[in-house]
Amino acid sequence: MAETLLAPEYEAERLDATAAWVTRHRPPGSGALAELGAGDGALTGRLLRAGYTVHAAEPDPALRARLWSRLRGRARLRLSGADLAAPPPVRRRFGAVLLIDTLHAGQDLELLHALPTDLLFVALAPSALDGRLRPWLSAQQGWLLVEEIDLADPLPAQRTLAPGSRGILLRRAG
Repeated sequence: MAETLLAPEYEAERLDATAAWVTRHRPPGSGALAELGAGDGALTGRLLRAGYTVHAAEPDPALRARLWSRLRGRARLRLSGADLAAPPPVRRRFGAVLLIDTLHAGQDLELLHALPTDLLFVALAPSALDGRLRPWLSAQQGWLLVEEIDLADPLPAQRTLAPGSRGILLRRAG
């Protein structure tokens, strides 16, 4: 990735890489995706265009309104205000749950065990992954690490806006 990218270009490349990563492991038609912390729908839109059915959950009312305004009318889109502490109310399991830049300090990672899926895509800045998720993974037995991949390198001149993104694919143990 070129260091001359501006933050919006960086974000677009990061989201494109994330959508491609999901597609490589769960092609469209292999089960609905739940995207917890969907924000304004930038990744959601990419997934819908690729042919996925997406349950986009965004607890922040302002972001949820922007997501709805941006993607309203899409046939394969379900929208809710759910968050990690209260995942989408469904009676079936999702093909995968996506937690893309949504795990924040203070969240109880044990909540991951209750997610209605056997496949979990997590993407975080490398420092957050190393400081938060990796220690939890090594201490629990419910999830197995399938893959770790760099989705975007940090931009040295813009580390605050572009800290990099690393993806961790987890499969439920047992």
